[in-house]
Amino acid sequence: MTSTTEHNSLNVYLANYFIYCPLLCEKEGQEHRKILYYYPSNVDIDRQIRTIGYCEGLIQFTETFGFDDQCECVHLQKTRLLFCKVEHDICLTMTLNVPNMERKKNEKSIIEYYDEHINDRLMLSILKMSYRYFVLQHGTMSSLVQPNGIEELKNILKIYFDKFIQNRLHRMIVDTTIDSSYFGIQFLPVEKINYIKIQSILRRFELRFTSLKETLFLYRNQLIWSGLNQDDTSLIYSYFRLHYWPQIKTLQNTSTIRYLTIDTSANPSDELIISTDVISQEFFLGCPATSHRIVVININLFTIFCIFYNDEELSNNETTLSKINSYKKDFDEILPYFEENSRKKHFTIDANVRTIYFNKMNMAHSSTVDWNREPNNTMIGITSTLAEDLQWFHPSGEIMVKRENDPWIIAKRSDMRELLVIINQKNANLKDISDKIKQIFSTQFNNILLLE
Repeated sequence: MTSTTEHNSLNVYLANYFIYCPLLCEKEGQEHRKILYYYPSNVDIDRQIRTIGYCEGLIQFTETFGFDDQCECVHLQKTRLLFCKVEHDICLTMTLNVPNMERKKNEKSIIEYYDEHINDRLMLSILKMSYRYFVLQHGTMSSLVQPNGIEELKNILKIYFDKFIQNRLHRMIVDTTIDSSYFGIQFLPVEKINYIKIQSILRRFELRFTSLKETLFLYRNQLIWSGLNQDDTSLIYSYFRLHYWPQIKTLQNTSTIRYLTIDTSANPSDELIISTDVISQEFFLGCPATSHRIVVININLFTIFCIFYNDEELSNNETTLSKINSYKKDFDEILPYFEENSRKKHFTIDANVRTIYFNKMNMAHSSTVDWNREPNNTMIGITSTLAEDLQWFHPSGEIMVKRENDPWIIAKRSDMRELLVIINQKNANLKDISDKIKQIFSTQFNNILLLE
């Protein structure tokens, strides 16, 4: 169940990723029919069948215990299996290696496996989001089968996931942190007068286009407004952060209206297409997922996702350009207010305190942790474990952890809000830390709630 490619044994890497549907196997000897996609593709078909059969057996075995929730992960010595059932018994599975190190003991070489280096919550969020990204761009797998057949679905899955795994999934697994696992939204708090100006522009915009359903409005990489439901908002925002933002932030700031779309078949450095003519892309949104046309407008440092029911109204490029260009002056006028707003500090940041906040109710997320510089591997592991342990607290709870020579780490949950705090005061006692937490809650935490 592992790839033949050599990897650093101390890193987590993807061994395999596959999609299967047991309902497609009607009798013995047809096991190969259930395989919709398998990575790596060079694995022998008999090995693929055995691997999928093994995973099916594990899931069915756990169901005999009568758990309400389906088994989502299995811990083995050398690998970690993660499962996600998505639609009509279609199941996504990925296998990760368990990091290991070879060392000598009593003149014998032994291999130690570090099972704690893989966090189920983090990796399951990546597996589930890989499916949501696919549906966003192609629709559900069930909807693709009805007009096209199973073989066409397999072709679509292969084209999409071969590129996604190569260009995105490997990196997501290596770089995942608590912040990335939330797939939350960073909101930009703005003053009421500026918020009203934005609403005025968007309302007038909607009046110009009768087939315009909703809009998402961002400044830089922070969300100001969304008219969509929470799930669709979170999905499009995450898609924006993954595909659009890495290249938008490197573009020269200009007041010229540009239209953006993504070619996911290209390499990441070339996938953003920029044009001065209106270009649209098909997204599948809602439940059930239905087709919409998306026009992404970029001007100054604003990005606007315009969700249309159809593209008939966009067929006349000259008329569409004229309608959108009529708002250029409005965007130029509000830009200075947002530039000034982004320079303001809403609360004083203590150099010894780092916080991670997430509100599941509205997907609001904020963090002051620089994962590339500050935390060591031990801190990352403890923080991830505490965040996972918080899920057992209903409706509230608190955990405080201190290891020798490490900062204090505090995890607190209140209803649907989670707050993780890292306090770099190694010699402080429990009372000092309790007082510090109260101070943080009365200042920074309250400010966060007000900004929502």
